Amino acid sequence: MNSAVVLVSRRMAASKHFVVGVRALSTQSHAFHQSSSSSSSSSSQARNHPWMLAAALVGTATAGLTTQQQWTKLEEAAPTVTPKNNDKEQPKNGLQATSVAKTENALPQQVGEAYDQIKPDNKPPPRPDLPTYTMEEVSEHAEEDDMWFTFRGAVYNMTTFSQGHPGGFPRLMMAAGQDLEPYWNVYRQHFRGHVIEWMEKYRVGNLSPEEAEANKKVEFGDMFETDPPRSPDLLACTSRPFNGEPRIELLTNDYITPNELFYTRNHLQVPVLDPDEYRLIISGKGIKKHKFTLEQLKKFPKHEVVTTLQCAGNRREDLHDKDHKIFISPHWVIGAMSTAKWGGVKLRDVLKECGLDVDAIALGEKLPPGGVKHIQAEGYDQDETGYTYGGSFPIEKAMDGLGEVILAYEMNGEELPRDHGYPVRLLIPGHVGARQVKWLHKLRLSDKPSSKSYQCKSYRGFAPNLTFEKDLAEWPPARLDQAPIIHEQPVTSFVCNPPQNAVLGAKNASSIELKGVAWSGGGRKIERVDVSVDGGKNWQAAELFKPIDQRYNHHWAWTQFTLTVPLPEDVQEKLNKGEKVELDITSKALDSGFNVQPERMAPYWNARGVAINHWYHVKVSLDPSKNKGEIERPNLAQGYTNTPTGGKYDRAWGYGGWKLDPEHNNDPLLYTKQDHKVKNEPIPAKKGEECA
Repeated sequence: MNSAVVLVSRRMAASKHFVVGVRALSTQSHAFHQSSSSSSSSSSQARNHPWMLAAALVGTATAGLTTQQQWTKLEEAAPTVTPKNNDKEQPKNGLQATSVAKTENALPQQVGEAYDQIKPDNKPPPRPDLPTYTMEEVSEHAEEDDMWFTFRGAVYNMTTFSQGHPGGFPRLMMAAGQDLEPYWNVYRQHFRGHVIEWMEKYRVGNLSPEEAEANKKVEFGDMFETDPPRSPDLLACTSRPFNGEPRIELLTNDYITPNELFYTRNHLQVPVLDPDEYRLIISGKGIKKHKFTLEQLKKFPKHEVVTTLQCAGNRREDLHDKDHKIFISPHWVIGAMSTAKWGGVKLRDVLKECGLDVDAIALGEKLPPGGVKHIQAEGYDQDETGYTYGGSFPIEKAMDGLGEVILAYEMNGEELPRDHGYPVRLLIPGHVGARQVKWLHKLRLSDKPSSKSYQCKSYRGFAPNLTFEKDLAEWPPARLDQAPIIHEQPVTSFVCNPPQNAVLGAKNASSIELKGVAWSGGGRKIERVDVSVDGGKNWQAAELFKPIDQRYNHHWAWTQFTLTVPLPEDVQEKLNKGEKVELDITSKALDSGFNVQPERMAPYWNARGVAINHWYHVKVSLDPSKNKGEIERPNLAQGYTNTPTGGKYDRAWGYGGWKLDPEHNNDPLLYTKQDHKVKNEPIPAKKGEECA
């Protein structure tokens, strides 16, 4: 029996949850390969995809059933066959960017020369005071109330952490009684150093050097290998699942973000769905259960809406420093916010078809039946155990005739890209991205919010004195009532141009042009954006740009801003003397509720890293020896222009802000200077970027 099979067979023996999960994967194996229903055929073909190896072991679970029958048997989960040419290049249209910076062979952040300076080891410290266990002994601790793990020779009893795992209980149960390294080889966000430091509190023993070495031969399949390709201008914070943000200097090229630059937030793998087999199931209190095909949904009146989406954790990296640690991924840097024109059908129209009196509820003439307060949503995407992504939102939002909640099947005039929910996603304008479920499969009307960990655990705003290490790791914390679940986000803004850490030609310059974006959740309008070039000592109101008209408290889309700021006299004097000058550029937005961005993060720091909106500082240098219009961006070996506030990480990190681990640097998304030459060629300035 090979090592990978050993990994899976231990899990099957240890957990009923995993068996359910691998059965779900088995059906995916059948559908993906369009195989016959015989167990031998499905088993053989499943082995062609490493992450489906588990499915092959239980391939007979659904033998004799058609693909659709298999999914129906497994709670009507998603059929997964090859899509119809959905990965074709998205054509440009009038709304999309007319130019995108060429970044062929672009390198990820903090590589090249900086790579040699990063020496993490993620190795547990020697503990000769602790007993030595065998892997056979460790494997006996693989129950819900008894969970042990090993990593690089250390043994941990993490039973009390079972409900606190940010990735959810099922994934933790999947790995119980085993070594973590095969799993972390896929989910490399764990290699950031502080995770291993924190785990030492749970350590109970050691493995022999021989068994620790043998664990390195165990492999865990990669369920993300069928993910679609991405633009090199999407800077990955994590590669599995993929989470990438656009270089923010590109966001002000056009008002609408082109599809290939729209930030991508995936919690799980990107499912492979056939639009002909797609089904949306709507059920719950007060309505009759309905199933809709994609064709049936498209028969409802089409509605289009321009809205900005922002991840709840945008700028999470700002909250992770020497004094505070964030134990949830991804660590977004700054760019998890984009704007698109979406097309689809209003959810209220579909619910009306299901028998809900949406007009009477919206007018207050009736209350939702059965005490319904929430609409729960669930996607087709799932992890290795069959656990699907989901969340919920208040039913009042969907009832509002002007709320514009839609089931979207178009993005910027094209069918949804796979990364953004093909063939149908939920769109809730004004709400946090996490609630807008992609690859939408089920909607339920309920008196309770979703019980998914993504709803009830991951996106809460905890008080600043609560930490993951002290309060959240052993769930639940004492006062969940003081940690609201995020739906609408606070007002925010940031300067996109000039780029972070750039050197600007300033020969005979007397002013500098600034460009950026601002947005507020809940449909609140951006009324003003103030900008500063001296770190916030002096401010000027910028000119606002919003080429579309949106109604009062329905300003779903961002506002862009620009201003040519005269350089202070002392700055001009230094430039005239031939001296370089450092500028600290920042902005603060004011919305229609007179909410304004705070200066510092300290008053609202929270352990989940959500709702982050303190001033974002951009550091640039003015060089009087360079001609006006010249922009020298940072050496790619030192990172892209997306950085935390102030232009640098708290300490030197690896790719996308994550520490590189020397034993796991073979990721095809990672590069070293030995593999690629690092270029430092200035990109010519576009009109309006230069110093005046």
